[in-house]
Amino acid sequence: MFKLVARTAMLAAGLLAASVVGADPGYPNKPIKFIVAYAPGGGTDVIARVVGRELSKAWNTPVVVENRPGAGSNIGTQTVARAEPDGYTLLVTSTPFAINPTLYKNAGYTIKDFAPVINAGHSATIVVVPPSVAANNLQELIALSKTQPLSYASAGIGTVPFFTAEYLLKKKAGINIVHVPYGGAGPAVTAVVAGHVPVGILAFATPGLEGWISSGKLKAIAVTSRKRVAMLPNVPTASESGFPGYVDLTWIGFAAPAKTPPEIVNKLNTEMNRILQLPEVKEQLTKLGFEWEPNTATEFTRFLQDESVRWAEIVKTTGAQAD
Repeated sequence: MFKLVARTAMLAAGLLAASVVGADPGYPNKPIKFIVAYAPGGGTDVIARVVGRELSKAWNTPVVVENRPGAGSNIGTQTVARAEPDGYTLLVTSTPFAINPTLYKNAGYTIKDFAPVINAGHSATIVVVPPSVAANNLQELIALSKTQPLSYASAGIGTVPFFTAEYLLKKKAGINIVHVPYGGAGPAVTAVVAGHVPVGILAFATPGLEGWISSGKLKAIAVTSRKRVAMLPNVPTASESGFPGYVDLTWIGFAAPAKTPPEIVNKLNTEMNRILQLPEVKEQLTKLGFEWEPNTATEFTRFLQDESVRWAEIVKTTGAQAD
């Protein structure tokens, strides 16, 4: 009788532990879905597909990439926040993930609704103008703004480049410049190349942007990284251009729903760290303008907490608001 009771107690304890941990020992044993909170073709989408391809090969498990753009990335984000926390639905998102809970009256989520997995890379904001604009650096652009009206193209309200303009150029530099939002970075670049808008403020990782710069169709006048971008060594940073210490970056990250078992989160983090260090993957992302350093899920969590505080202050300072 004692043995039966003891065995029953051990079984109950095992079931309790399993329910607490919640991790499937055979994970993954069915397709994994990456929900990209943006339209196809952008940097977030590209990283999702590169990582998904390599993860599928490594684990012999299909990885399906599904784009859910809309509401400044809130639609895709809300979808994952409501998903089962079993490691089979992951969010692939960007910096607005940390901005939107303050920018929107009701973003429909907070970062506490997620278990951060990994920071998969970051890209600087870059300020570009067509050759017809008489400015070759940030100080010349500031001087030009005193003599004629200026406008800037961006991928939309709430993006990091939008805040580069609203915070760095308007608040810090005192430039009177009007925002012309586009439905993505691609159309914004096209508008600047065509001369419809005199200034473009965009993520450097915008597909095709580096080609326009190298061909001379656009002039790069400043980047917002800590140090100069390796692909554009002659372009000064904002810090070098009269704004010491100014840095803003568009990062790409993976996150699971809150309460996803830590074992699964850490397994995903370990494998994605390996993938992002593959020479062919590093080369592909570098060509797109991304930089990356290995990081743990815990480090990414702390990073997101800091980002939320930082961006909340910037949103408040600029007075930006989205419906």
